[in-house]
Amino acid sequence: MTADNPPPAPAAVTHADRDYRRWWNLAAAALLLRFLIMPYGGFPVDIGTFRAWAVGLAEKGPAAFYGAGFADYLPGYLYVLWVIGEINQVVRLSDQAFVFALKLPAAVCDVAAAWVVFALTRRMGSGWALTLSASYLFNPGIVFNSAYWGQADAVGALLALSGVALLGAASPLLPAALLTIGALIKPQTAPVAIPAGLYLVRMLARPVHGPPRWDLLMGAAAVAAAALVLIVLPFGLSPLGLIGVLRVSLGVYPYSSVVAFNFWGAAQGFWVGDGVQWLGIPLYLLGATAATAALVVVAVGALRRPTLRGTVLACSVALLATFVLPTRIHERYLLPAIPFFAAAAAADRRMLGVYAALSVVFALNLLFAYTRPYVQTFALPAWLESTVFSPIGTRALSVAAVLAFLVALWVLFTPARGPISEEHRGVKD
Repeated sequence: MTADNPPPAPAAVTHADRDYRRWWNLAAAALLLRFLIMPYGGFPVDIGTFRAWAVGLAEKGPAAFYGAGFADYLPGYLYVLWVIGEINQVVRLSDQAFVFALKLPAAVCDVAAAWVVFALTRRMGSGWALTLSASYLFNPGIVFNSAYWGQADAVGALLALSGVALLGAASPLLPAALLTIGALIKPQTAPVAIPAGLYLVRMLARPVHGPPRWDLLMGAAAVAAAALVLIVLPFGLSPLGLIGVLRVSLGVYPYSSVVAFNFWGAAQGFWVGDGVQWLGIPLYLLGATAATAALVVVAVGALRRPTLRGTVLACSVALLATFVLPTRIHERYLLPAIPFFAAAAAADRRMLGVYAALSVVFALNLLFAYTRPYVQTFALPAWLESTVFSPIGTRALSVAAVLAFLVALWVLFTPARGPISEEHRGVKD
């Protein structure tokens, strides 16, 4: 090279490039943290059930699964267990390795969901995308649920969040498939379909540019139906059979609150039968009615704000409503709402406080449920049991979840405050 022809200057490293590199470093640390925890813990009943299902699916196949024993899961997550069972058939996993394998899908989905939070919040114009994603990667309740407890809620949450994140950025066929599969893994994610579906209808039936795309709307509905049929068919289930499995799942714990810090936890405490009547109406009917009414209100809010940000906010509130209001809710059912609220904080900075409060409530709710004497895991210090987890303490935490729902609903119906970023003030709702 000569002075007249110097070598090209190296490309400048942008702020976005640094954020991506930092995210991968954080993701590696978060995954390592989970790997260090995963050989330990494991809720004995859950791990034993998952292991039995995995072995049974590998030995007898899916067609013989339902009817052969207790089964309260829809077919979606059973495919994951089936793969683990097939691996075990080949390599004969040790007990500790089997526990690790059962926890691995949820742990990986934790990290993948954090990536979706990162990508979605950047798309919404937030300068806090990396911070919000990191807060989910290292969220104590999220880590505890997958890496220590060994539950699978993160898998359904990832698919639901991914389906919403792809709205307007990909063919509507893909979000339709992801949302359907997510609901077949964890039915608790199903409320997301209401705001997401309304967004698709608004975007395709009344597009800003071009004619209506009824073909894509019909295609999305057809893909959702096809995904449902293809997933349940190998298990020998018809649509009515699928409803039957769901009814079995709902009927296992007929209590107003199954150790969930929600409205019923605040009003009655835990393990109270939901056949009890208030003003002549059974609690399960009151809870179902309240949840249905809340979802109708959320749908109205979604229609008022037919944007990606408005849809993310509405999805968050819908998931929280179906944790706070119905009966027969478990503590873990709050998990799908957590990544949505992380993203919602980028859509409206007022949601940051709701996200933080729900993260604390969720972590404490998991710890409380996991350490009850009847589950025989481990005991907490006496001072914690007599304060935070006393009857007054747990009811106060339940009230906090209800208040978080009311605040989130208020945010949905009031003018947006914009993303939590000073550098993106011009981004419209």
